[in-house]
Amino acid sequence: MLYIFDKDGTLVSGMGDRPANTPEEQHVLPNVLEKIQALRLADHRIAIASNQGGVAWGFITYEEAVFLVSDCADKIGGVDAFRMCPFDPKASTKRPGSMYAKDAECRKPRPGMLINIMRELGFSPDDTVMIGDMESDKQAAQNAGCHFFWAKDFFDWEETKS
Repeated sequence: MLYIFDKDGTLVSGMGDRPANTPEEQHVLPNVLEKIQALRLADHRIAIASNQGGVAWGFITYEEAVFLVSDCADKIGGVDAFRMCPFDPKASTKRPGSMYAKDAECRKPRPGMLINIMRELGFSPDDTVMIGDMESDKQAAQNAGCHFFWAKDFFDWEETKS
């Protein structure tokens, strides 16, 4: 099986009400390391698909966003693939000149990142599970035709992640 994880709020925490903008702000959430290790031991593949709209808003650069996803992958022991989407159509109201302030097929809830990862690693939707913390993650999984689990259920979190 292929397990595709959202990053922010699923694998790592951010800074209160916003995603992490630096590697130092990214902290692995409870039970994540143990659950990922168990999946690896069972020969499952691990991937990350993350919206990084902060690029479109000008909070971080494209390169910083790639580094944040790579840093998250390193913190959980590595992944077989990752994708990030720097686009956000809502940013067009504040940053009309930004090349990333638009919608794109890669931005969840669209399925682009998930389909790309499945193709790269040779998995069908039937053999793929998306784990996330937002409705857009669930919708992306549905749009890609794969299974979905809420992060809080998958990682057995109580009411809070702290």
